[in-house]
Amino acid sequence: MAHIILIGLCIFLTQYKESLSIRFKVTSVPSVVAAFGSDVVLPCRLTPEMNVEKMEIRWFKPMYQPYVHLYINGKDDYLIQMPQFTNRTELIKENITRGVFPLMIRNITVQDSGKYYCFVDSGDHESRTTIELNVTAPFHLKIRIPREAPVKQKSQEQRSESKKDGAVGTRPNISKVNNDTLLCESCDWLPKPYLTWTDNEGKQIMSSVERVLRDEKSLYCITSIINLPSTSNITCTVSNSLNQSKEFSMQIREKGQPQTCRDLYSRYIIFWPCLAVTLGCICLLLKSHREHQKEYDALLGSLCKSCNNNWTHPAEKVNGNLCAEDPVPIIQSQ
Repeated sequence: MAHIILIGLCIFLTQYKESLSIRFKVTSVPSVVAAFGSDVVLPCRLTPEMNVEKMEIRWFKPMYQPYVHLYINGKDDYLIQMPQFTNRTELIKENITRGVFPLMIRNITVQDSGKYYCFVDSGDHESRTTIELNVTAPFHLKIRIPREAPVKQKSQEQRSESKKDGAVGTRPNISKVNNDTLLCESCDWLPKPYLTWTDNEGKQIMSSVERVLRDEKSLYCITSIINLPSTSNITCTVSNSLNQSKEFSMQIREKGQPQTCRDLYSRYIIFWPCLAVTLGCICLLLKSHREHQKEYDALLGSLCKSCNNNWTHPAEKVNGNLCAEDPVPIIQSQ
């Protein structure tokens, strides 16, 4: 009977302890859309409402560390922040006592797109949610329609014939948005065009952002953005279903010369470990050489000592030991 009471008491205490710990759920919206170069706010909050000032708030993608932004011990921590988010993130704390703590990211880039995790840890309980950030081309990059002089209105037959034959658009134009991003755009296409990027070896490069819009003339404009590749030349080709196409090629760097931060970072990642390994090998060789030198000196000393014990002659110092210059054997009397 006593055992049953003891077991029941343990179960009660366990459930009571669990009831004391604060339970919550982290919630947000499924996805957020932001224009390239703009600022975006990723919402995140606790349900039910509670003060989060003394909890850990961690935004990360896709790894737990390094993080996008960390709030811990009542302050922001930037020690192990992802380099691409340096000086670009801010945890909005106006309503943090109510469990609302959105993250602002400034100057959105193509690399910022993807899945973000909002994680909260109170010490007794933890929860997280995910948010998808989709980066789009800004409005001023979507369509650039040159102003043209008014033309005579075409007849219905001419318009039908024009649509049947299609319209070949403008020559694609490649430009650098920043040091790590390229933009290609072309307008006045009919039917709807598609755009492909290729490197100097003819390999296709996937675009990060692509938009196709229609203007007031019912013609299409296409815009595409990619991360700057490691190739030396890049080609942008715009085509339609009528096998009409135009392309533009551009040399973005000299062969073998890195120009982006990403390339330089990769070079350093390879160079410094190799340098460290090389220096380590040199140190090991020097250490091994010293040890062999000590063994050689000890052996030479023992030989010279043996030499002094078995030969008699005026001697001179050799490596700190006495050895005979012209050794004469000791003749023992019989």
